[in-house]
Amino acid sequence: MFTIGAALNLWLFWSLRKKVHWTIAAFFAVMAGVFISMSFVGPWITGLILWVLDFVLGMIPDAISPGSLIAGVCFALLVAIIVDVKNDKRLDEHGQWAAICLPVLLLASGGMIGGVGGDVVYNVAGAGTSIFGPLLGW
Repeated sequence: MFTIGAALNLWLFWSLRKKVHWTIAAFFAVMAGVFISMSFVGPWITGLILWVLDFVLGMIPDAISPGSLIAGVCFALLVAIIVDVKNDKRLDEHGQWAAICLPVLLLASGGMIGGVGGDVVYNVAGAGTSIFGPLLGW
């Protein structure tokens, strides 16, 4: 169900991003990211990110944890989205792709940030399925 929602929202995002107001495209980008993180692809991406970061950070003595690094990347992506909107009053392509990647990274971060971010992602996914489910006959 989440995979179909992710494909549907990615298709809507991709086809409407230059034709409609940026807030509508941003909504579909965030919903696509949430559904991707909740589908079977999300744990694979999360596992791959954590595996690569464990490997790379394991070579550095006294390195930070992968969750802390991912939380910092989440914060940087959020700041990039805010700055992108503040500069020209619209969410450009880089900000839209950051909005797609942010939910997956929130689930991968772990700790308190991952817990709160995971709760937000789960609640938005539940709201998205209750919005799109009746439209698709679920």
